Amino acid sequence: MRSVRLLGLLVTVSLLPACPIGDLFGDGETDGDDDDDGNDVNGFVSATDGATAGGPGGDGGWESGDQPTTTGIEMTGADNEPEAGCPCAEGTELVYVLSDVGSLWSFDPKSGSFAFIADIHCGGMVDTYSMGVSRKGRAWIQYWDGDLYTVDLNDASDPVECKDPGFVPGNPMFPQFGMAFVANSLNDPCDKLYAHSGISPDLQGPDVGALGVIDPQTLELSTIAGIDYAWGELTGTGTGRLFAFQGSAPAILTEYDKNTGDVIDVLPLPGLKSDNAFAFAWWGGDFYLFTSTGDFVTNSEVWHLDFDNSDDSDQALTLLTQAPIRIVGAGVSTCAPPLPM
Repeated sequence: MRSVRLLGLLVTVSLLPACPIGDLFGDGETDGDDDDDGNDVNGFVSATDGATAGGPGGDGGWESGDQPTTTGIEMTGADNEPEAGCPCAEGTELVYVLSDVGSLWSFDPKSGSFAFIADIHCGGMVDTYSMGVSRKGRAWIQYWDGDLYTVDLNDASDPVECKDPGFVPGNPMFPQFGMAFVANSLNDPCDKLYAHSGISPDLQGPDVGALGVIDPQTLELSTIAGIDYAWGELTGTGTGRLFAFQGSAPAILTEYDKNTGDVIDVLPLPGLKSDNAFAFAWWGGDFYLFTSTGDFVTNSEVWHLDFDNSDDSDQALTLLTQAPIRIVGAGVSTCAPPLPM
């Protein structure tokens, strides 16, 4: 998950010559367009319209005419009919991470190393937002248009083509969302995709955000409950536990009851923020958190939280390394080991 900054727009404005804007366009207008609405500059939407030029609108959608090209994406339908026992596909045992420019990598918590998998070709879109990984070995990827697309982690192509399962975006509580697959229970390994509101990192208070769940067959997104954070990422376990990385200065780790949205436990994460690019994953009883602070070009730091205290560290939070990419999504399937290895 990541927030949008107007850095590029500010740099562009700062480089304009010191003369009236109307003189730049030579049309006698101060906004650079041919009409009198005062909103457009050579076809771009002004910041006062609630959107950045050529990017996501203030409501999480795209302004008319600015949508990325999405032609040629294969429609597959949900393709989620469970096999008996919901077995684990190959390529589901590690943590998988998504860069801000649409490349897939794996992260091995045992060695702390990253490995490139493939770039993603998805109809011309490059602005990724979040990701979850299912037991079937599929990465479910969200772009800034709010829609969901899938990629087969075992596809050896590079770039790998995304597919459209038929999810319909537009829920106002989930214009974009952090996501994770979670097993139904300790005795039922079949998984569902859960969602956390992605409205604004600064929005906190009673019921400003929501937890949701996506039906595996219909892909309908239903709200489970209102929550106090409108910005966060999720990770889940093969035993049915759901966790959120949310809040800022400091961020917190929250365990939710995935059926009711009730808060089970909260753990502060001192020194970490979740207002820029961030993601996290449960693996082997611990958490691996990926955070990027500062500007857009900063690669993510990788943090380890000894959640189960298997290292006798009193749940210490330790900086491990720096990733080779800026990570906006981390997916771990419910096939990942639940205990230390």
